[in-house]
Amino acid sequence: MEFLSDIKQTVGNFILNRNISRLERDKKLVSFSDARNVGIVYLVSNQGIFNKVKLLIRKLNSPYRQVMALGFVNRDSIPDYCVAANSGYYFDKKDLNWYGAPNNDYIKEFINKEFDIIIDLTLEDVYVLQYIVALSKSKLKVGRFSKSMEKYYDLMIKNDNNTLSDEYIDQILYYLDILKSK
Repeated sequence: MEFLSDIKQTVGNFILNRNISRLERDKKLVSFSDARNVGIVYLVSNQGIFNKVKLLIRKLNSPYRQVMALGFVNRDSIPDYCVAANSGYYFDKKDLNWYGAPNNDYIKEFINKEFDIIIDLTLEDVYVLQYIVALSKSKLKVGRFSKSMEKYYDLMIKNDNNTLSDEYIDQILYYLDILKSK
């Protein structure tokens, strides 16, 4: 079984790297105050994280800023609390192809949308979310500090306790606030 996982990972990484080499995006610093559309990507591992992100979306949304969230549920079905809340788009394992890349039109649209900022709140390596962020056409890509993600992010924030805490979210927003748009 591990052999099959290794093959999937190798093929997935090969295809991801090939697609990254073809990626065209308008990479630039965008301050949070200038951002008109923001994407959020995260792993919905429990209802607590879901609720934190739901509050963040409400906080960031304004008449001048649209926030779109994309949550991955690493299960075969989406929990009821995600469906009932209507606070983003959620997908599960059924929306992935055989090597773990998204196989869903909405996710492809999300990847191709030119967000001013995309924020990856994922705190662990999840291939499908790495794939989405890596291929995003967002102007500014923000996420946790990780050696494996250096080539994908434009701004990385260190998270010592490796939890999606209010402090970590505040840190991300703080650095986005002090950026000056170019």
